[in-house]
Amino acid sequence: MDKITRSAEPAWLAEKWQEWGEDLQAKYAEAGKASGFIWHQYNNQGYKTLVEALSAMTVRHCSFCDAFPMGSSIPNTIEHFKPKSIYPLFAYKWDNLFLCCGICQRKGDKFDEMLLKPDSDSYSFDDYFDIHWDTGELIPNRDASHEAQASALLTIELYQLNKNGKPSDRKRELTHYQLMKNSDSSMSLNIDEFSFRFYLTRGVS
Repeated sequence: MDKITRSAEPAWLAEKWQEWGEDLQAKYAEAGKASGFIWHQYNNQGYKTLVEALSAMTVRHCSFCDAFPMGSSIPNTIEHFKPKSIYPLFAYKWDNLFLCCGICQRKGDKFDEMLLKPDSDSYSFDDYFDIHWDTGELIPNRDASHEAQASALLTIELYQLNKNGKPSDRKRELTHYQLMKNSDSSMSLNIDEFSFRFYLTRGVS
């Protein structure tokens, strides 16, 4: 999970997110369940605009597993870091929204305050994670505090970062990247055109 630098909040969303969140909160309170959520349009801006803005922050990679490319073979979704069913007031809040692949999106309504947020000022991959190079799995940093290890483990589990073939996908992508890099030393590779950049930058020899 790479660190993400969050861009400035879109002006149209800054104007409306609280109003929309309060409306959704009232709707959930009345219905007694999380239903009726929609992506609103305002000044010709809406879901598509949000996806474009979130995609620009990650260069079309999933915010959590760093799969690429989003929007083609891997469908993109918008992840509510704090689930909208539990925190409806934050359903349209800019810093609660992330571009996310369909697999990581399976986290659903699960949430814990210890979950790692990739755009947090205090987040750094190496502070929380290490890599088991034989398997391609992410593991908690053994030198980190017990609390940091717990946060790493929770993030791995909820976003299924070691499931659905992702460890082997990382190993395969690293092999592909190294072969391309070694085939022509004069060729400049753009790492943003590959999946799992956090894995490649630490594994390339």
